[in-house]
Amino acid sequence: MHSYGQKYNLFNQLKAVVDSSSVYDQRKKKLIDELKNKLEKTAKEDYNARFDLNQQLFDHYLVFKRDSAFNYALKIKALAEVTDQNDYLIKSYINLANISVSAGMYKEGLDYLLSVKPEEIKDGNGSLYYGLLGRCYSDMAEYSSIPFFSSKYIKLARECRIKALSLTEPGTFFNSFLKVFNEYKEGNLKQARLGFKSMLKQGLEQREQALVNYMLGEIDHETGHVDSAINHYYAAAITDVRVSTKESLALIKLSELLFKKKELKAASVLVKKAYEDAIFYGAQQRKLQVGEILPLIEEEVVENIEREKSRLYTQYVGAVIFSSVLICFLIIIFVQNKKIKKGREIIAAAHDSLEKTNEQLRLVNKQINAHNVEIERINNRLFEANKINEEYIGFFFTEYDDIFEKFNELIAATKKEIDSDDYTKAKYRISKYDSNKEKEKLLYNFDTAFISLFPNFIDEFNLLMKEGHEVKLKPDQILNKELRIFALIRLGIKHNEKIAKILGYSVNSIYAYKTKVRNKSVVENEEFDKQLIMNTSIKA
Repeated sequence: MHSYGQKYNLFNQLKAVVDSSSVYDQRKKKLIDELKNKLEKTAKEDYNARFDLNQQLFDHYLVFKRDSAFNYALKIKALAEVTDQNDYLIKSYINLANISVSAGMYKEGLDYLLSVKPEEIKDGNGSLYYGLLGRCYSDMAEYSSIPFFSSKYIKLARECRIKALSLTEPGTFFNSFLKVFNEYKEGNLKQARLGFKSMLKQGLEQREQALVNYMLGEIDHETGHVDSAINHYYAAAITDVRVSTKESLALIKLSELLFKKKELKAASVLVKKAYEDAIFYGAQQRKLQVGEILPLIEEEVVENIEREKSRLYTQYVGAVIFSSVLICFLIIIFVQNKKIKKGREIIAAAHDSLEKTNEQLRLVNKQINAHNVEIERINNRLFEANKINEEYIGFFFTEYDDIFEKFNELIAATKKEIDSDDYTKAKYRISKYDSNKEKEKLLYNFDTAFISLFPNFIDEFNLLMKEGHEVKLKPDQILNKELRIFALIRLGIKHNEKIAKILGYSVNSIYAYKTKVRNKSVVENEEFDKQLIMNTSIKA
C-alpha cells in the first residue's frame, strides 16, 4: 500500500514533468530540425543516406505526430520506388502499417502488411513485421464486439507473436520483451510480472523503461494490486512525457484509476494532458478513450460542487437561525445591562478608591522587595568577604609563622657558626637557603587554600571559555599562572601592580596573561572579570 505522502509526491513529480512538457517537446523538435537540415544538404542521388535520414525522422515522429510520421513513411516508399529496391519498399510498407495501427486505422494497417510477401523480408524486419501484425489483430480483437471475430483475431495475434519471437535475435530487448509479453497474453501473469521486474533491473533506454513499467501496471491492475499499478503507470507516464511520447496509454490508464479512487484533481490534470496529446498526435482511438473518462470526471466535479453548495446552504440556514437566537439573547442582555448599570456605577466608584489604595500598597511592596533583594545581595557579599577573610587571615598567619620559624632557625644556626669562626659552614648554610623554592611552596599553599575556598572554581572558570580553549592543568598542578591571576581577582585584588607584586611577575606579564585569557572567553573582554566574580561560587 502507498501512503498518502508517496502518492502526493508521485503526482507532484509527474505534474512538474507535465508542466515542463513544452521544454521536452522543443528538445524533440530541435533534434528533428537537425535531421531535416541534414536531409536537405544530402545529395538527391545519395539514396541510401536519404533513406536512413527519412527513416530516423519517421522513428521520431512515430510516437510524436501521426501526420508527419505518415508523410515520411510515404517519402521512404517514394525512394523505394525510385531506386526499385525491394528491401526499402518492404520497410516503407511496415512503416505505413505501423503508423496506421498506432492511429487506430486497422484496415489500412492490414492492407499495408498483407501487401508484403513474408518470404521476401530480410534482416530484423521479420520480427517487426509479425510483431506489428500481431498488435493489429490484438487491437482489432479488443475493439470487436462480436465474439466470432474477436476470438479469430486473438488466435491470429497469438500466431503472429510466436512467429515474431522466433525471428528476434537472442539477448535483444525485443526478444526479452516478446518472451515475457507472450507469457502475459497466455494468462501467466505471475511469471510475466517476474519477467518484467527482471527487465527493469537491466540497462534499458527510456522508452523501453516506459513500456516495461506500463506492462507491469497492466498486470498489477488486472490482479487487483491497484496501488502498485498506479506506481508503475506513474513511472511510465513520467518517462513518456520526458521523451515526448504523445501516443501514450499510461496517462489514460493512470487518470482512470485515480478517478476511481476519487482523486479528482490529479485525474483531471492528467486526463487533460492525455487529451491534448491525443489531439496533437492525431490518434482517433486515444481521443475515444479519453472521451470516455473526461465527462465522468467533469460530472463528478460538478456533483462535488453541488454537494458543496448544498452543504453551504445548510450552513447558511443554520447561521440565520443561530443569528436570530443570538439577537434575542442580545436584546435580553441589553435590558438587563440597563438595570445593573446604575449598580455598577456605585461599585465602580468604590472600586476606583480601592484600586488607588492597592496601587499604593503595590508600590510599597515593590520598594520593600527591592530593599530585600539588595539586603540579600549585601549579605551574600558580606558572607563571602567574611569567608575569604577568615580563610586567608588563617592562611597568612600560618604561612607567616612557618616562614618566621624557618628564618629564626637559619639566623640562630648561622650566628652559632660565625661565633665559632666556622665561616665556611655558615656560608654554605646561607647558600643552601632557596628563596625560589620557598616562594613555590608559598604559591602551592595559596593554591590549596584558594581551591578549598572555591572548590568549583576551575569548572566554573572553563564555562566562560570558548570550546577548545578551556584551561587544562597538569597532574601535579592545582592552579597555573593564568588561574592564579584570576584567583586573586576573585579575592578582590584587581590592580595589576598589586597582583604583580604578590606573584612576583612584571606588570606587563600580568596584563598579557589577562588579555590572552579574555580573548578566548565567550564574553566581552571588559565583562570577563564581572562574570567571573558572579559565576564562581564560594563553599558554604
